[in-house]
Parts: sequence; structure tokens; C-alpha cells
Amino acid sequence: MLSAQNIVGVSRCFEQWHHATCHNYSITDYRRTGRGTFSGYISARSFGALTVSQLSSSASESRIEVIRGSTEIRADPRDHFMLLLVYCGDVGLAQSGRTARVLNGDMIIYDQARPFTMEFGADTRQIIVTIPRALMTSRVPDVERFTARRIASASKLGTLTATVVRQLVELEPSLDEDVANRVGASALDILATTLDVEFSGDAEGKGRNHERLARVKRYVVANLHDPEMTVDSIATAQNLAPRTLHRLFSAEGTTPIRWLWQQRLSASYKALAEGHVRHVTDAALSFGFTDLSHFSRAFKKTFGHAPHTLARR
Repeated sequence: MLSAQNIVGVSRCFEQWHHATCHNYSITDYRRTGRGTFSGYISARSFGALTVSQLSSSASESRIEVIRGSTEIRADPRDHFMLLLVYCGDVGLAQSGRTARVLNGDMIIYDQARPFTMEFGADTRQIIVTIPRALMTSRVPDVERFTARRIASASKLGTLTATVVRQLVELEPSLDEDVANRVGASALDILATTLDVEFSGDAEGKGRNHERLARVKRYVVANLHDPEMTVDSIATAQNLAPRTLHRLFSAEGTTPIRWLWQQRLSASYKALAEGHVRHVTDAALSFGFTDLSHFSRAFKKTFGHAPHTLARR
């Protein structure tokens, strides 16, 4: 999470600006088409586990391209989804074989843990919301399908989400911590609904296997509390053969049980981070974990810190 001492206010040096973005967001390489004057600005504040930043950059006679490849990802294991709202200028994004041009009022999601390329116009202003992976996947389990896909400003739900994001940066800094946490969680709920509605019927999501897999995922997420859930019980509940269930998940490079455990861990992270539960035991038992020591080890391995540190925060 960003902290006040990490924020560069106004910068007249592009290299300093790039260093600040690497430090606070993602390590990247860069290319500039020219060497004219440059100015940039960053400010940020937290809403629970979210960080909401305002950024601006003005590079006369040049465009800026930042690249995050496998080398940068290995050197920088941060693991967030980023929501980008452009309110001046234009930004191009390429990730996972998709490309999009984001214009004034548009939004887009990208994954910090996968390679991407971003191109900024000569004068751009944007808001970036940094979202821990677990908080995003607990709401939208197949969120990877939505990265690098433009949410147009003309979309009704897109307009609602953009309005909420703009309001976040305008709220009083003295906002009570618990209230800020709840506001951040509500904003994520609105974003999740927008993604589901915007892309639910597009060609990329069509197909019988996708529909069956989506149905299975909904069932699993609705029954995370059941510690007895197995491949056989899921298959029976969904009228599928176990080997069919394995085939559906293998198309996404995972297995039913691995995906189930990821969702359990994400749900427990969300419950602790957003204050829905106050004790680690409650987070574990609520989502199907019966061995607390195993839960703590898996949680720390996945998120980089023990669950009790999140509960204290």
C-alpha cells in the first residue's frame, strides 16, 4: 500500500517520475518518443485495503510508453489489479492478447502480475485504484477475462462506477477509518457489478463450456462454508462427471480443488480486510477451513503475511 512518504508531489524530471511510479505501482521499463519538457504529479489515499491515486503527466512533443514484462514481474512480485479511470487525454493498454484505447471518462482493468504495455498521450490525467487480488477475485472469480477491455463512458453502470471513483478522491481526508473501509468495499461491489453486466453477453464469454464452468464456479462460491466439498460432490451437484469437471478447469490452467482453495483464501482475506470478521478463527471456519495452522500457512504463502496481521489492521 502506498504511504505518504512514498508520494512524489510535483515533478519536473521524467526519470524521477518514472522512479516514483515504479516504487508505488509497478516496476516497468519505458520509452519516450521525444525529450521535451515534462511535469508530473501523484497523490494518494487509502480506503481500507484499497489505494486511490491521482496522477497527471505532461510531456511536450512526446508520448510515453511503459512496459512491464516477465523480467520486471520477477523483480517485483506485487500482486494487484489496477482500475484506471482517464479523465483527460488518452491511454493505450495491451495485455493478455487484447488492446484498448481509453479516452476521457473511460475505465479499464489491468493485472499487475501479468505483462502489459501502456502508452500515455502528451497530456494525461487519471485516477488509479489499486485493488488486492483477493478482494477482486472474491467478487469476480474470472476477472482475468475482463482485463484490457474498455468500459466506455457512455455505459450507464460505467458512468456510475466512474462517478464513485471520482468521489473517492474528493472525500474529506479526515474520514473515519471504519467508514473509509466500508466506502472502499462498496465501491468494489459496484465495480464488480459493472464488470459482470458489461461483459456478460460478449463473444469472448460465449460457449457451452464457459457457461457450464461459470455455473460450477457460482455453486462453489456459494458453498465455500462447506468443509466437505470435493470434486465428486461438486460434480454430483452440477450433474457432471468428475472428469468433465477436471476438463472444464484445465482449460483455465487449474484444477477444481486448486480453484476452490483459491476462492476460500480470497474470501477469508476479504472478510478480514473489510472487517466482516474480527478473528482469524472465524475467517477460517466461515470458509471451509478446519485446520487453523494449515489455514495460516496457506494464507501467508498466498498473500505474504499472516492472517492475524490483517485482523489487527
